[in-house]
Amino acid sequence: MHRLWISLVLIIFLFPFPAMAQTADFLDPVVDSFDSSLICTGWSDGGCRSMFLIAGKNFLNVNGSPGVKVGNEWAQVLRATSSLIVAVASQGALEKAPIVSVDTTLHTPTLVTTDETLNGLFADSVQVALDAIVQTNDGTRYISAGPKYDDVPRVYYRDSYWTSGMVLMIEPYVVRDQILLLAAGIETDGSVPSATPVDPDGYRLPLWEDHLDSGPYFDMLVYDYVRWTGDTSILSERVNGKTVFAAMEDVLSYLSTQDSDGDYLPEKPEHSLQDWLDSIPRSGEVLSNQVLYYRALRNLVDLSELLNKPSHAQAFHRQSLLVRYQINRLFWNEDDGTYYESCDDDVCVERVTNESALAILYEVVWPQNRNRLFDSLLTLHSNLNDAIPFEDWGVLNAWPLYDGFTPYDYQNGTDWPYLDGINAGARLKYNNVDWYYPLTRWWTFNEEQGTGRTLPEYVSPVDEDGGDEQAWSVNPAVSFVRYGMGVDPDLEGAYTTKHSPNGESTLRDAFVRGHRISVHAK
Repeated sequence: MHRLWISLVLIIFLFPFPAMAQTADFLDPVVDSFDSSLICTGWSDGGCRSMFLIAGKNFLNVNGSPGVKVGNEWAQVLRATSSLIVAVASQGALEKAPIVSVDTTLHTPTLVTTDETLNGLFADSVQVALDAIVQTNDGTRYISAGPKYDDVPRVYYRDSYWTSGMVLMIEPYVVRDQILLLAAGIETDGSVPSATPVDPDGYRLPLWEDHLDSGPYFDMLVYDYVRWTGDTSILSERVNGKTVFAAMEDVLSYLSTQDSDGDYLPEKPEHSLQDWLDSIPRSGEVLSNQVLYYRALRNLVDLSELLNKPSHAQAFHRQSLLVRYQINRLFWNEDDGTYYESCDDDVCVERVTNESALAILYEVVWPQNRNRLFDSLLTLHSNLNDAIPFEDWGVLNAWPLYDGFTPYDYQNGTDWPYLDGINAGARLKYNNVDWYYPLTRWWTFNEEQGTGRTLPEYVSPVDEDGGDEQAWSVNPAVSFVRYGMGVDPDLEGAYTTKHSPNGESTLRDAFVRGHRISVHAK
């Protein structure tokens, strides 16, 4: 009865908020070419019609279907995708050029709470997500990781995933475009780079090759797109000769071949930089990569069932159970109540990492160990760990620090907002009281520094090179919506809102499953 009641409440608030409306260039349609022909058969009046096949970009958005005007006449649109329109008009329109018209009104979500920090963090996150949507000269749109990483226009798999949570609430067709760009970067063997250039013939850095976490992030991105939109057509889109769903399966098949010791967990090469921590080598099996692998397997179980592929679903289900079991058998450190960071040749590294919160968020940790892991993560809080210098400034990505690398610099003991969103999201999901510090301290510390930066990639009391307007730093704001307010639909579009974790909270104008919604939580 509770879920039904929530659904009825949401129906009341399914309306746009014109005051927040604006227009966006990335919603403008781009016509690349068109063909017109006269068709004189099949019409009920026995006459002829002009048929137009219009190729281009950005023909669809969440505001509705496109229109086609030929001269002074509105054509009848027979079929429309984001890149192709089929329309018919009168015989006299044959020699005229069609104009594609779409509603370019942009509605952006807002969060209003009794907490000014949350309000400011959310507003900054919406703006950074919008600024991350870039268009090339030919109209191709993509989600940039941020100004720091756009010297060669490229799309990152992990950054795309953590940024998509906000973009899905704004304009999910942009995420759809991003999926197709990322699919083009998957190698024929199923290996996936860290990033792929927007230009198919663009330069590729050797450092990008074969990152163990990129493939799972691609699968997770497609899964989230489907559950937030209900658009399953993305699964049958063809890129490089295969469907997106087949590419998702290839990714997991490839990872299964990277297990050389028979424990069902993929391994990185010795001294590899091939995951998010791309400046500090970690060999063998890294916990966070295994958790992402598990999550992608579970996503494929659900999508296989959705596509009525029971044998696929069963295979992925069995594999996921083995992977989860092995993660907990091999990585759980019972003495310390945490996970080892990595294991290689039966030697495991004892280090608390913020990324290990993934094991809670994606339900890998056994329930009886969840609270112990939550407690161990408090070691990373600079306000609680007396061994961390510079007093109260955030949540470290790892403790103890990595030997041989500059302390509190880049990836060695700095505070990364995307990781904080994972940590805080896990705590909000399970109603853990210690969610506020990881969700917000990085933002307030950045404000206190007075550098003028908005959503840096990381913060540190000694390293101020954390960049500006880094897209995946929107993740804490997304986590508050998904796990604090409960707006996190499953594949059927169902979700149950929650009581607010921090006073009254109102989310307005977020796009979810075909509607713009408002949710008020107390």
